Amino acid sequence: MSDEVDPVEQMLKRTGCLNLHYKVQLFATVGGDGAMKMVLVVRSDLGLKKGKIASQCAHAAVLCCMRAASDGDAAGKSKLDAWLWQGQPKIVLRVDSLQEMHLLTERAEASGVIAEIVRDAGRTQVASGTETVLGLGPDRSEAIDSLVGHLKLL
Repeated sequence: MSDEVDPVEQMLKRTGCLNLHYKVQLFATVGGDGAMKMVLVVRSDLGLKKGKIASQCAHAAVLCCMRAASDGDAAGKSKLDAWLWQGQPKIVLRVDSLQEMHLLTERAEASGVIAEIVRDAGRTQVASGTETVLGLGPDRSEAIDSLVGHLKLL
């Protein structure tokens, strides 16, 4: 292991541009325009109240982040980092049934997009194990849009 200091890195630190440099590198690794997003898909057939939806969406976002961080896949970690740098953009959409959610999950997994389903604990509005929200991503906006472009906002 070399003890040499990279002169470019020294200059970037000295000028306060090191973080910007890392952001540019992240955009370059995800390709395209670099836009990233996460989508949270809520089952509208359950009639969940607003607070419950918010809680379940938060669970889905955390599950997706944990999966991206722990998969051991360098590309997944790079996507997570890019998404974090971009301010963690999220969109909340809806499906009308459990079957529609499962079909979307299968399509996401087949295309390599992280898909995490939240199963409720059953302490308030729905029975234990009820699948409430599907989290997709973080991934390139194009990859996500190809899966959910037909869905409506919640």
